[in-house]
Amino acid sequence: MTICIGAKIKELRKRDNMTQEQLAERLNVTPQTISRWETETAYPDITAIPILANIFDVSIDTLMGYDKTKTAQKINDIIASSKKYFWSNIKKCEAILLEALNDYPNNDLILRELLSLYECHIRTYGRTEYTDKAISVAHKIIAEAIDIFCVCSAKADLASLYLMQNRYSDAKQIIDTLPYMYPYLLNDKMRVSSYSLKGEDRLKEARDWKIIEYQELFLACIMEGEGYFETGDYENALKSFIEGKDVIERFMLCDKICPEAYLFNGVQTNHMCCYLQIAGCYLKLNDIDKCKQSIEKAYEIVSLANGEDFVKQPELFLNQYNKTYKEYGLEKYKPL
Repeated sequence: MTICIGAKIKELRKRDNMTQEQLAERLNVTPQTISRWETETAYPDITAIPILANIFDVSIDTLMGYDKTKTAQKINDIIASSKKYFWSNIKKCEAILLEALNDYPNNDLILRELLSLYECHIRTYGRTEYTDKAISVAHKIIAEAIDIFCVCSAKADLASLYLMQNRYSDAKQIIDTLPYMYPYLLNDKMRVSSYSLKGEDRLKEARDWKIIEYQELFLACIMEGEGYFETGDYENALKSFIEGKDVIERFMLCDKICPEAYLFNGVQTNHMCCYLQIAGCYLKLNDIDKCKQSIEKAYEIVSLANGEDFVKQPELFLNQYNKTYKEYGLEKYKPL
């Protein structure tokens, strides 16, 4: 990242109708030193930076030539570029993000994306060689990040990493430091716009809010169901999983099952998992007919919802199916 501080000093000096000699006198340096700064054959000592900012009555960021809007856009562009390789090429994605950190050291968003990359590949593909890196990045974000959302997200990923190492107590300890229901205490743009603005301004944000709440309601139902299932209360687990399935089919499934039918990509996997979770409950409750029907429905969803892609490479879409099938004990009914 190039910082054009010399050009900025020259620009601000001329703005204030100040000669190089006058500026040099105020800084107790020679006019030749100012000339070298402005031609960028030399740079100010770090101790001179706040003094220069005070002389010109600007922020240090302005003096250093930072444009926060442009910087934010560059960082967003870098992250978008890295996402092209997020799942297909972890090394390429990692290299893009690490190179960006050379230009934008300790940037919360870049570090957050790097942690997400590591955690997702460890959790999904068992790439445990990245565990130490991931934990190190998580600790750095938690210790240094300013953005509360980055910190909370890093804590969630760190807890996930601990759980994958069977460090349950460590995971619970980090989770216990998270704020309780933080988003609902925040006057964010989405909620305030929905409450306070009118017409199209209200409508746009309310629509986005509604989609998020659909996801939240679905997840709450599923997590409740998993809790009941883990404690052996299969009747209530069944009710919760059916509620989660109903949220998808009522609010997130637009038409008959096909690749374009869901509100956004990924819902089809959740839909399929719901039916396997329901099947697991029916198996525990000794209702074999309904267990079989639910398994068949889950397979129908995973095959129809992914269309031609499923026909070409079914194994890509059956990983989660097989994982959930085993997690809910369905191999006792019929091995995969």
